[in-house]
Amino acid sequence: MRLRNAILIGICSVLTAQETQFSVGVSSFNGEAKTPIIQFGRNQFYPYDFGEHYLDLSAWRGELTLWANVELSGPPRIGPSFAGLRKLSLSWERDNLSVMVGDLYGQIGRGLGLNMWENQNMDWDSTLRGAWLKTKLRDRFRLDLIAGKATGGRHLGAAPGIDPRRRDFSEDETIGAVSAKMENLFPGSNIGGYLIFMNGKRSWFTSRESNDLEIVTVTSVKPGFLLEYAGNNFDLYFEGVARSASLPDVDSLYSETRFMWHHYERQTSGRGLYLAGSYYPGNWGVTVELKDYLFDRSPPEQRAHLPFRLGRSSLVTGPPSGFREHSSTLLARTPHIMDLDDELGFQIEFNRQLNENLFLLLNYSRSSRHTAFAIETDESFRIAWQRSDHERLFVPSSDYGFYPFHEGYAELTYRYDPLRLDFTAGLAQSSEVLIYRAHSFYRAGASEWLSSRSKKIELFERRNLFSIPTELTIGLPWNLFVSFDMEHQWEALAFGSKTSFTPHGESKSDSVKAVDIDVVPYYYRYGAVTIGKASRFSFSFLFDHASKTKTGDIFNSDPEQDNALEDLLRRNQIDLANKWFGIETTLYVTSSTVVSFFYGSVQGGLKCENGICVYVPGLEDASMLSFTANF
Repeated sequence: MRLRNAILIGICSVLTAQETQFSVGVSSFNGEAKTPIIQFGRNQFYPYDFGEHYLDLSAWRGELTLWANVELSGPPRIGPSFAGLRKLSLSWERDNLSVMVGDLYGQIGRGLGLNMWENQNMDWDSTLRGAWLKTKLRDRFRLDLIAGKATGGRHLGAAPGIDPRRRDFSEDETIGAVSAKMENLFPGSNIGGYLIFMNGKRSWFTSRESNDLEIVTVTSVKPGFLLEYAGNNFDLYFEGVARSASLPDVDSLYSETRFMWHHYERQTSGRGLYLAGSYYPGNWGVTVELKDYLFDRSPPEQRAHLPFRLGRSSLVTGPPSGFREHSSTLLARTPHIMDLDDELGFQIEFNRQLNENLFLLLNYSRSSRHTAFAIETDESFRIAWQRSDHERLFVPSSDYGFYPFHEGYAELTYRYDPLRLDFTAGLAQSSEVLIYRAHSFYRAGASEWLSSRSKKIELFERRNLFSIPTELTIGLPWNLFVSFDMEHQWEALAFGSKTSFTPHGESKSDSVKAVDIDVVPYYYRYGAVTIGKASRFSFSFLFDHASKTKTGDIFNSDPEQDNALEDLLRRNQIDLANKWFGIETTLYVTSSTVVSFFYGSVQGGLKCENGICVYVPGLEDASMLSFTANF
């Protein structure tokens, strides 16, 4: 830290001695609230206060650019406390050569190689601290050399009850990469390849007695290939990568569960494929994405140990998700959480301008895993995992054991300029298997028909969602506007069981005894009414409602715990059970200086970006002030 500060002071001294341009940005977030401890049937709260402040400094002169970020958080909204110089980068660029040292952002390929990015709102940081050299030879050949280290941590998972301020596992990974691309090999075409070396220190379960965590080394090699082609009204992209990972001291690594030990393989290999194409001849267009990521075939007991999963995946690898990431509040809370190590599928999106004021968007996506597992007990009562593989490239399976997911989404947007009216309505339907368990066993000593077959019992949980998000904005006199955001969502959790019989030596069952499904319905509603003036001010009233919660808790049922806003609503005979209310006002002091204040309560939920999700806790009786400015 002292070295980085000394370097920053030295660079600033050089820059200030010359004619240098500066830019300064300030962001500040302060809040006082309570957050619930997620327990079944109980409401308990603890303080959730935060103070999060950032200073961004940019300076440039000629080919030299400096960027630094200072953070003072104790604690921030998400993640651990930090005080000091958080990010620093210095870049130099001239003609066909550029060099960047410090904290690196960017991609090699479209994320299958390297994906270095951060989101402070969800405490995700996969940037590298090192050096990046870019050069272009003979106007066609581009070469990238990267060397650096990724340090940071991850949260335990994306679910209620997870403390978002605690990083459960730390990571330390050294990266070396070389990427080469031949541009315009043929008109409109680029071809390239890359080679990435990774040496990571990961968290693993290693102790037989206490099941403690230990940091071990995992080395990986990733060669990749990419091809791009752009025509007059279409473009194509293909990327493929292979990964070979090894554990130098695998014999000492075991993981204990309640019933068995797990041995880790010394050498594992996998691959990832991604294909995208777009066609846009005029007032309509269509885009297709295909993904096929298979880096890990671990059975469920090993998947349940998150340190094992983290040991297999790299912090700086983030392939394209291949499904739509929604901006609406309710759809964003119930996303499909991608398995970065085992998932295949596709996404198709169609958009068309129907007339001057009407726009249509259609999206459909499907995915599943490559592998399904069942516990098998043979006639000698030996227990082992029975694995089924799905081998069709890019085409997902609909079998529940492969965790299938599908979603259809339609959106219509209408604009009417005389009234400054904008109206958007969406319709989404999705289905996904969230939990699957299967057990297959022989029926020794039963009837002749039963003894010639194995019995398989399957248990599953499937989520079905139907959502309608709408938004209407109308212009008013004096350049004012009013907008209405209303979203409805119906969720059905289906808990099912299935019993089937399969003749010995065959792979398909010849009879099904019973299929029982118990459906638990939920209903959610979100609304916001905003009045304001563009780039001047806005005032919003927010409303959030759940018919019931998954934990059985009933929120806002005790009048003695009401804040001022809830007390006002309850005195007007409004039922507040499982309802959250808030008011938010935003003031533009100048075009680049904004102050916002929120008072009320917020329901918790997932926050996702680029296939990475973190659970953001709900806040009760919150007062939050934010300030951003750029100079």
